[in-house]
Amino acid sequence: MQASRKPDMEEIEIAADAPAWRELPSGRELSPEFLELRPRIYTWIEDYYDRDHLTRAGDWMLALAPEAPEYLVVAALLHDLERKVPGGPWLEMAEVSWDDRDYNDAHTFRSAVVVPTWLTAYGADPELAAAVAQPIREHEFGGSPDGDLMQAADSISFLETNAGLVAGWANSGKCSPEKALEKLRWMGERVRHPAGSRIARRYMDRAIGQFEELRMER
Repeated sequence: MQASRKPDMEEIEIAADAPAWRELPSGRELSPEFLELRPRIYTWIEDYYDRDHLTRAGDWMLALAPEAPEYLVVAALLHDLERKVPGGPWLEMAEVSWDDRDYNDAHTFRSAVVVPTWLTAYGADPELAAAVAQPIREHEFGGSPDGDLMQAADSISFLETNAGLVAGWANSGKCSPEKALEKLRWMGERVRHPAGSRIARRYMDRAIGQFEELRMER
């Protein structure tokens, strides 16, 4: 019988960083409105192709900033949801840089309209619905303190959950293996938030290892 492999220090550090699935901070008092809205959000993203990434973005927001305002947690959970609505911008991933400003601005600004519209339609507090727009607009490049937290939560959760998705792009020919790896590097290296950057780089290294394993399994 083969002995189980002992986890290395990197894996131990990653496990120590990671929040539990859908965990709320211990001892924090959250509004009844937020606690009612949160399950509705999970229902809305249930059939989204990248549901786990969005779920973990909300988890990581609270791990990085346990006292983050409720609108920022909601923004993290819904930041990519323009992709759930037909007619959005399209990235030619084989050719266009991952940090292309035109594409990313079109994506983030559209989400900053779609998400408040959905929140308003479902009876969310109007101030919360309005407040999510700016951090959603900033989730790719950061900028403000809220935007930097959004970028960090987005990056870490993507790297935690999406090595398989990115390997699939390379394996299916949507882009070259090197271009796919550039996506993982960009997500890990772009983070402006200091603590978030340290965590993102650990997850980037792990995601690159997972990517290479998935490529070898072809």
